[in-house]
Amino acid sequence: MPLPIKFDTNEIFIMVNGIILTLIAVKLLPNRFTYTTSIILYLHKIAVAIVVDHLLAGPPLDLYDVMDTPKFEFFDLIIYFFVYGPFTYIIIYIYDKWFYHKSLFKKIIYLLLITLLNIGSEFIGTKLNIYIYKGWTLYYSIPVYLIVYSTNFYLLKYLKDHESNKGYPKGN
Repeated sequence: MPLPIKFDTNEIFIMVNGIILTLIAVKLLPNRFTYTTSIILYLHKIAVAIVVDHLLAGPPLDLYDVMDTPKFEFFDLIIYFFVYGPFTYIIIYIYDKWFYHKSLFKKIIYLLLITLLNIGSEFIGTKLNIYIYKGWTLYYSIPVYLIVYSTNFYLLKYLKDHESNKGYPKGN
């Protein structure tokens, strides 16, 4: 797995954000889910991000690059495990704590807000050359975020329903 061609602002931004998001997700948030649910939610986002990036950024579409080259590099792995994973975990945590039992309207508002947050984050990423568009635009990302976070929320519901039937204890 190649290292970056040049260690610059995009790698520093990813490292700083990765450390902050991972600390928040792992150390600052109280346990809310079972270990199984936490791991599945975390790995689900990573798997979805890898698959989506492979389909959209790889041949034949080749709509964007992540980081410095079109090839998978070390900092792509850092983004998946220490930025996307914890960031989504925090979003799901907030959803579960404040929106899970709310009306559909409030859930949709939250979904739209986190989509806007992701668009803002992606916009910053384009300015720092984390994402290099070659046919992609921010507008294309809107339905992707809406679908991905909807599936994350559905996965949470499925896992909670399944675990409530099994009586799993929450993590420490």
